[in-house]
Amino acid sequence: MRKFRWAVYLVFITFMVFVTICLVIGIISNLKWRYADLDIPVDRPEALSDLGTLQLRDCLSALETMRGELQEHVQQAMTGTMTRDEVLSGWKVWSRQWRKRFEKLGISCRLTEVRYDEHKTLGLLAEIYRLLDYFHRLHTRLVRRFAIENAQPLYQMQDLFQRARRQIEIIEGKPVDSFL
Repeated sequence: MRKFRWAVYLVFITFMVFVTICLVIGIISNLKWRYADLDIPVDRPEALSDLGTLQLRDCLSALETMRGELQEHVQQAMTGTMTRDEVLSGWKVWSRQWRKRFEKLGISCRLTEVRYDEHKTLGLLAEIYRLLDYFHRLHTRLVRRFAIENAQPLYQMQDLFQRARRQIEIIEGKPVDSFL
């Protein structure tokens, strides 16, 4: 019985060592490769006080551009010109690319710091960054819900408008406009 007990202990300890090694390797590789696709600029300032006004202005304009893209894609998703599957797949692809650029901007502009006591302007930009992140997550949920519930009827209504336009143009004898 003692030999059997020691064999079970040995198997258990070996298994626990294996699991521990797998966990450590998994955690280390996840940390190392998580942001491998982000191209962090070389001229990223090490201290918050090293940011110049030109860099702050660039960060602000990049945030404004990203906000404009978000608003544009939300509006495009809700127009009814695409089917539900097209809306969902298009949003997913665009959102993934947008999120990568957004995280890159946060890292390169130092917008992910905890406190900005000495640099009020950067604190304002960081607050814009946090709100933009919040609205992206919120709009992602809204677009998904909207697409699931309303994209198909809106697409059908868009198609009906186009068919009605064509019928009216045929009755009037005008050339059919294929771009509408």
